[in-house]
Amino acid sequence: MSGLTMTDSDCPDADHHFFEYFCRKQRAYIKQVLNDDVIEEYKKSPLGKHSEPLERTLAYFRRLPMQLQYGLIRRADGTFGMIALSGKRGTSPVHLSDTHFETLEDGYFHIFLQQIEDLKAHEDG
Repeated sequence: MSGLTMTDSDCPDADHHFFEYFCRKQRAYIKQVLNDDVIEEYKKSPLGKHSEPLERTLAYFRRLPMQLQYGLIRRADGTFGMIALSGKRGTSPVHLSDTHFETLEDGYFHIFLQQIEDLKAHEDG
């Protein structure tokens, strides 16, 4: 047999390694393009069609594992609060603060800002 070939059995975690590589590249790209204009674009229109930098940023945030994601919960007074999802079936989400958001859009924007902070705190590219 000539040449070297790699099979799935040679590297059982090949998908995981590639996904980690892809995520590192995405984080590096997002950190380069993320600026006040992109953040303002999201604030003005959290849903719908966005510029490429914002679309790629949102796609990255959506691909995060469940335990790294956030959500909103409606409070008894009709406002919304932010929660951190556990990522484990049967484990309740954690309420993150006593901050109340009057609208879903305000809550979405706060989650977006928190995800940006989490991204900036990530050690690699």
